[in-house]
Amino acid sequence: MPEALSSVNPANPAPDPRQAAGSRADAASATQAPAAQPRATPPRKAGHAQSHAKSHAKSHDQGRTKESHSAASIELSCVVVLTVIVWALCATFDVSELAYRWTRNAERYQLDELPVTMFVLAAGCAWFAWRRYRESQRELLRRRAAEEEAARLLADNRRLASEGIEAQEAERRHLARELHDELGQHLNAIALDAARIRDLSADSGEIHRASLAVMQSASFVYRQIGCMIRKLRPIGLDELGLPSALEHCVEGWRERLPDASFKLTVDGDFDGFTDALNITLYRFVQEALTNVSKFARESSVEIYLVRAPLDGERGGPVVVTVADDGPGTDLSKPRAGLGLVGMRERVEALGGEFHVASEPGRGFLLCARVPPHVVLPEPSAPSVPIEPDEPKSS
Repeated sequence: MPEALSSVNPANPAPDPRQAAGSRADAASATQAPAAQPRATPPRKAGHAQSHAKSHAKSHDQGRTKESHSAASIELSCVVVLTVIVWALCATFDVSELAYRWTRNAERYQLDELPVTMFVLAAGCAWFAWRRYRESQRELLRRRAAEEEAARLLADNRRLASEGIEAQEAERRHLARELHDELGQHLNAIALDAARIRDLSADSGEIHRASLAVMQSASFVYRQIGCMIRKLRPIGLDELGLPSALEHCVEGWRERLPDASFKLTVDGDFDGFTDALNITLYRFVQEALTNVSKFARESSVEIYLVRAPLDGERGGPVVVTVADDGPGTDLSKPRAGLGLVGMRERVEALGGEFHVASEPGRGFLLCARVPPHVVLPEPSAPSVPIEPDEPKSS
């Protein structure tokens, strides 16, 4: 509105005789427009309270609201000042008389009716702009409510994913313990009984061979159960901690991939972590090395596990990085596997950040940054959008 009024030239000796009235109508519409803004503020504050936003985010939002109100007040003051200036100029130069004198000779063309027509047009444009402003405010509220609902659903999904991962790991831990305690003991007993039969059946070749076969089968089953236990639950994670478990994992991959080189670097204090954080970091490295075994079997792999310092102490977030110099891939192309998706979900479910970088021929990089203290989002109630009152149509 100030831009439109500023286009009027005060030095023109024959301005429009009805500009003052049109300017007053614009000023009235501009007065109504800022007055509608305070009604749009409570839903925004209520939405922030429902989504449990941080205090500094609320203060930032309030600052933006005050800045918007200040800008509206300045613009309204400009409209009022320009209106007064135009009225003073019209009163000084007798604009109405000049306009009548100039349009009197062209009365057959009805040019003397243009001021009233232009006033009606200006009032109609002001009404149209006000209606569009109210519609944009309602659309803004609907979008804000949709964003808050999407954020709430995302937090609920992450919370559900975290609980599902915890339940899965608890079940795996239980199965690993049962396999080790129950089947392991029985297999040892079978192997001992078969060895006793072998010693007692030295004279009978058939029984001796059968006892040896039973011992070999028991040993094979025992090794397979050991592999299953290691897949279900990392060795040493509960007793020795995360660094020792990762070292054992890397040693296993060194045996499986003799053409690849592995380097593990650990820096920081990793005691006192929750089981969810330990297993997430371990599965992250395990899945990254699995990708190496599929796509970069002859590459050089570097694994970094670092706890970043915080205010001079070793209490900051945990950063784990796995990089290789393999063939790499084009991340812009769709991938059929779900390994990266699962890694991202695990990391983000704990409030962390997941990053991946790769280019064809330049290797692959995976990085995760996870806070040491995991706080799951609380379930929140769905927000109900509050729309401004519908203006009554005339």
